[in-house]
Amino acid sequence: MEGIRGTTRYRASTLALAAGLALGVSACGGDDPEIEDAAKGEPFRVAVSASFPERQRLADQRTLEITVRNQDSRPLPDVAVVLNGLERRVAGEDNGAGRIADPRRPIWIVDQPPAGGQTAYVDTWALGSLPAGAERTFRWKLTPTVAGRHTVRWRVAAAVEQNGAVRASGGRASGTFDVRIDGKPEETTIDPDTGKVVPAT
Repeated sequence: MEGIRGTTRYRASTLALAAGLALGVSACGGDDPEIEDAAKGEPFRVAVSASFPERQRLADQRTLEITVRNQDSRPLPDVAVVLNGLERRVAGEDNGAGRIADPRRPIWIVDQPPAGGQTAYVDTWALGSLPAGAERTFRWKLTPTVAGRHTVRWRVAAAVEQNGAVRASGGRASGTFDVRIDGKPEETTIDPDTGKVVPAT
């Protein structure tokens, strides 16, 4: 999993969540009976809606939003979303002491991640337990920095620590956003009446 740059990002060497979004779970453990039940039995049922503009411009902040509704009779232990593709790897450099690891450069700068959603896992945000019938929205404010066509992959999980699997009701618990970022920033001007920045006409 690739990381992203943002004020609330924390890095970890691996992401245990990677395989947890199939219709079953490959691993279980820990002391939480809710998580153990999810690993041994049926995945949680959820409904997911996700949005991110397909056409964007450099330096024009946009919102990526994913809403998860728990349609199961059990609470989700720690509803989480994993995003991949917000940054890219670039070739490493030799700093005189040997080649350094390939660094990452943002395709989108994370101006504002989901409030209170930081975790110890790369590219992963969690918003706590989600009761049956309740919903929670993950919202990122992102500014594109690299023109071209890019893909952002998203996944929803019921729990961060134990590969909590989910199964979307009538849809998917994972997907992609295929985005085209135009290389020329939108031209703007100042509205003389309001003082606000508005698109140039």
